[in-house]
Amino acid sequence: MGWLSLASLRTRLLLLVFLAAIPALGLTLYTNLEERQLRKALVQEHAMRLSRLVSGGYERLIEGSQQLLVSLARLPAVRDLNRAACNALFADLLLRHSSYANLGVIDADGNVFCSALPITDQVYLGDRVYFRRAFETRDFAIGEYQVGRITRKATVNFGYPVLDDAGHVRAVVFAALDLAWLNELARQAGLPPGTMLTVIDRKGTILSRYPDEGRWVGELMPEPLVLNAILTQQGNGTTDAPGTDGIPRLFSFAPFGGAAQSADAYVSVGIPAAVAFAGVNQILARNIATLGLVAGLALAAAWVGGNLFIVRQIQTLVGATKRVAAGELGVRTGLPQGQGELSQLAGAFDQMAESLELAHERSLLEEDLRRKNYQLEQQNLAIQEANRLKSEFVSMVSHELRTPLTSIQGYSDLLLEDKRISEAQRESLSAVKKNSDRLLGLINDLLDLSRMEAGRLDLHRASLDLARLIPEVASSLRLLIETKRQRLRLDLGEALPAVWADADRVTQILTNLISNAHKYTLVEGSITVAARRDDGFVRVDVSDTGIGLSPEDQAQLFTKFFRAHDRSLQASGGTGLGLVITRLLVELRGGRITVSSAPGQGSTFSFTLPVLEVSA
Repeated sequence: MGWLSLASLRTRLLLLVFLAAIPALGLTLYTNLEERQLRKALVQEHAMRLSRLVSGGYERLIEGSQQLLVSLARLPAVRDLNRAACNALFADLLLRHSSYANLGVIDADGNVFCSALPITDQVYLGDRVYFRRAFETRDFAIGEYQVGRITRKATVNFGYPVLDDAGHVRAVVFAALDLAWLNELARQAGLPPGTMLTVIDRKGTILSRYPDEGRWVGELMPEPLVLNAILTQQGNGTTDAPGTDGIPRLFSFAPFGGAAQSADAYVSVGIPAAVAFAGVNQILARNIATLGLVAGLALAAAWVGGNLFIVRQIQTLVGATKRVAAGELGVRTGLPQGQGELSQLAGAFDQMAESLELAHERSLLEEDLRRKNYQLEQQNLAIQEANRLKSEFVSMVSHELRTPLTSIQGYSDLLLEDKRISEAQRESLSAVKKNSDRLLGLINDLLDLSRMEAGRLDLHRASLDLARLIPEVASSLRLLIETKRQRLRLDLGEALPAVWADADRVTQILTNLISNAHKYTLVEGSITVAARRDDGFVRVDVSDTGIGLSPEDQAQLFTKFFRAHDRSLQASGGTGLGLVITRLLVELRGGRITVSSAPGQGSTFSFTLPVLEVSA
């Protein structure tokens, strides 16, 4: 199963095709999510239309009920409170008006006086809202949604007062509107299969439920998630929840019979999720199937095409390579030559094999050359190791020698101050002091170089006035320069800007360059230090009229321990580290150092320092 390994070219080609299909899959899923959101909005809009339909039918029934009750209140059987005639009349009317569950009259004490439905015991309805409102306002009144005490059905009752000649309320005629008309409305609405339509009052009690007619009337709505959403939002909304049958549904609800915040009832439509999203799911399944088919075809094309145009040629090249590696230099790939990359690779391989074959007779010489190269590499490694050990040794020795040298200098100074020593002893001590100073300078140079190369040199940058610093450094070296009767001239231009640098290290740079110019300039020669602004930098030039440098010496001037080829320059002494340290100090400050020289024409060392940026 090596062809299934991730290292296999076939597997990588298939993986690339698979990765290319991922964005398309992501776009498909995102589009499906947007379609589902749109479908939710359509379901909610459908519930709103149904709510408006229910409200419209409800208003028409209210108007018809008012007209009916006004007419009944004027009939003699009702005004005279003739029980027998009233019962017969209302029973006949109930047969003609199937939308009502009952018709009747309530006397002034709140007891049912007559009813279209027969009653055996006294029924008290004086606590009903419609009775109290009609009695108090002496006008048409609408009650709350309720389950009737006589009908045992979900109804909404209407009342109208029956007045005597003096205008006093003698009784209230009522009509109980059967909410079963909502089920008929649901059947006519053409709801999708499995849809559940529920009407609840503002307390959550079921007034009508389709298709479970009569089973849940009067009970609390059995879907707690939906009920909580309705009573909490008190308006339009949607929620996902399972129905009593365990089928996931998308419930959409809306108020009717009043404003959203004061509605007496709510219509809830629960459409099975499988039905609500059937079209969306079909589109998703079709898109995924299409994407899978396209991806499968692409994978098959990658497999077949990759094997035909890439893998076989690679395998041929690998086989030829292994045979050449085994020593068969006459092997050729046999692949056709062309412009393609693999064809070019095969041609290059054949040319390589031909070259190897032609060079076979020189194998002994090449073997000897390789052996010598190996010896040189080992010697080079040994030299690199020796250099590393030398650097470590120099650093360690420098640290170890600094303390005793400091002690030697201190004791030399003390002894030289003693007036009892002889002149010969004083000369010897002076030699000791001079050599110890020179050795300490070398040690300090080595330590500075080591710290700079390791990046451990501390810099204390600040605003620095070169127009003040350069004269100070020149003044400190003036006695040294006068020993060879040389002339030191300063040319500092006008209004030099401040630079951003470490004063001690810039002093060290200037001291090194001026001392170097003094060392290689003949007696009564001249040294010039000039400073000018130069495009965001200050350029300092240290020029002399000394013996100059050849191009070969200039190329190696800033390397460690370099000594000039000119014997007169070598005789001047020095450690070969001063200019190396100077270059590193300049570059650490973001500047550059250059040299311009010619034998017998003096030298000019130039370095730059960045100008201090002043924020506006």
